[in-house]
Amino acid sequence: MQTLNILLLEDNKEDAQKVQEALKDDYSVFISYDVKSAKEMISEIIFDVAIIDISLEEKTSGIEFAKFLDKNKLSFPFIFLTAMHGRAIFEKAKLTNPYTYLLKPFNNFELQYTIELIIKKYHHQEDAFLPKKSEAILNTNYFFVKNQSRILKINIDDIEYFSVDDIYSTIQTNSKKHLIRLSLKKIKEILNSKDFEHIHRKYLVNSNKIKEFNLTENTLYLESGKQLPISDRYKRALSNWRHILK
Repeated sequence: MQTLNILLLEDNKEDAQKVQEALKDDYSVFISYDVKSAKEMISEIIFDVAIIDISLEEKTSGIEFAKFLDKNKLSFPFIFLTAMHGRAIFEKAKLTNPYTYLLKPFNNFELQYTIELIIKKYHHQEDAFLPKKSEAILNTNYFFVKNQSRILKINIDDIEYFSVDDIYSTIQTNSKKHLIRLSLKKIKEILNSKDFEHIHRKYLVNSNKIKEFNLTENTLYLESGKQLPISDRYKRALSNWRHILK
């Protein structure tokens, strides 16, 4: 489980520090002061969002970097954060498909809310948000889970199982659990993974985390030592599971 990684391309050190200060409690912000080092960072780190200044060394090379992202189909959204507000510059920037265009001096809350909205919109999971303290967005490779002001990334491979209680489902890893407002049926549809199997109407289990299951006892044992019930409804399917060698 980790916080989201944000690439900040900004050649003004004072502005870069202000952005990092505004976001550091909730995100990992990696600062690059030029396009070359930003490209090197991309080759080494998986980013979730990029914040790009247009004017770098008094040139519009921020737009060129955005074109590079778009051309290479790098799978994370970006925004422009710049003091340049002329119509001609805006039209050029718009062609690179940014999420939005923010002007300096920026407002901390506006920037924070923009990042949260990017995550929500970019992953197209409007119904995955929980309305109060704990919210989540799902992706085929990981979950974004919001807990108060923090947004955490949970790799799908780290999840042991999902359980449901009333309108809420729980994401259970070895050490943490998080609530989301989605049905198990919806979760399985979004996961689109053969690694997750129903063993009970209330449980969806990651098959990679199973140690053994006992069909006589109607019990499944996970590698972590946890035990989960197997219902009669799913027992037949489990006994004919594709992973079982007979």
